[in-house]
Amino acid sequence: MASSLIHKSTYEADNPLESSLIEAFRLLEPELRPPFPLTIRTEPEYFNLNRAILYDACQLYRSRTCSRYFLLRITPEMETHLRFLLTQVKLGSQTRYQIWFGRKFLNGPEKETVVIDIVRFICCAHHPSNDILLSNVIPRWIIVGWLLKCCTKNHIEANVKLALFYDWLFFEENVDNIMNIEPAILLMVNSVPKYIHMTHNLLEFLFLLVDHYDIDRKDLILKGVSSALDVLKRKGVVQSFDVLTCCDMLSPFLKERLVKMLSCKNVSGFNHLQPVTLA
Repeated sequence: MASSLIHKSTYEADNPLESSLIEAFRLLEPELRPPFPLTIRTEPEYFNLNRAILYDACQLYRSRTCSRYFLLRITPEMETHLRFLLTQVKLGSQTRYQIWFGRKFLNGPEKETVVIDIVRFICCAHHPSNDILLSNVIPRWIIVGWLLKCCTKNHIEANVKLALFYDWLFFEENVDNIMNIEPAILLMVNSVPKYIHMTHNLLEFLFLLVDHYDIDRKDLILKGVSSALDVLKRKGVVQSFDVLTCCDMLSPFLKERLVKMLSCKNVSGFNHLQPVTLA
């Protein structure tokens, strides 16, 4: 009797992405109940379901991940030692601390995957104060460079690079924090000329992401990376990109791509660029 008095109101979505997911569930719900159908969807049905799920993927890309999430990806003990490394250890005396950290947390092939989460933590959850930035404490980009060298598997290394550059792909100045993208540019700039292979590999990987990460939303990614570069220069994180664009040790093709990206103020200016090919 009581149940008949309860009025169940229709749920209203708070945003377009939620509406899209609700619509996807509505389309899929009949097939979530037994007996489960064995027939393959027709092309129009598959297209409509796909569209319902992915229609607002751009909104998802633009949504910031709470920095507290990255704290859940590493252990409290690991966080404590990382923060000590990044706030107390002086530049030039970090080697023994890195060796100790590597032996404790990274020793063994099965543990390499945690490097991906450590890099995300360093970029997005540990933002040093101005006092630290002006001191001789080891900077974040050096730790990231060391972690990249710790990778022994290509797919792990690729995912670590993605963790480093992910915030570049959809960067918006009024939404995102410049400290999330700072380590990558400083690692590239400061690796010239002694560790030029690091600069080359990172720059090449960035352009691979631009060309292949999400082809349907390439314009959005181009806009994000271009905005990231513009903000890094305008805010003084780097004084100039000449160290990259005028470096004789870098591939002429990569330098040309970078110059075009720096000079173009809108997405259409990128359309004529030759994409980086996947090996």
